[in-house]
Amino acid sequence: MTTPAAATFEPLDSLVPWAKNPRLNDDAVDDVARSIERFGFGAPIIARTSDRRIIAGHTRWKAASRLGLDVVPVRFLDLTDSEATALTLADNRLGELAEWSDGLADILRTLEDDEALDGLGWDSDELAALLVDDIDENVEDLDVGEISFSVVVETIDERIQSALLQELEKRGFKCRALML
Repeated sequence: MTTPAAATFEPLDSLVPWAKNPRLNDDAVDDVARSIERFGFGAPIIARTSDRRIIAGHTRWKAASRLGLDVVPVRFLDLTDSEATALTLADNRLGELAEWSDGLADILRTLEDDEALDGLGWDSDELAALLVDDIDENVEDLDVGEISFSVVVETIDERIQSALLQELEKRGFKCRALML
């Protein structure tokens, strides 16, 4: 017995976005496009076999269109209209239920260069807030005015360094930037 391919490459314009898609995803399209340019498709677009309606992957579809791609990976499922609607909702909602672990800032710091942070979906201010949250967890029991510490962020670009300093100052830290 032959197992069908998990996904096949299909013409982008042969897929039909679901007109009732409840996700407002236009603001995410540029980030997803950068991710596709950098990594390729990590997950195929999911569509109904019968009518080629997109079930999951509307943002990937829009990003592929913005990038001018002719074909995209698609996994077709034989689902009823009701099942396809339920899967669309589940696919979008279930990802929201997970939280990031406390080790996220450490993982971000392991990335080798500025480009490593590009296309991950966080902007400079969000990355700075994540790094400051990590610092806060390590010094939360101390009086901020009584401590001194250094934060070395060699691999993080100047935009993130600047945002990090601003975020620290908003939280009461007295900061002095030393560019290395």
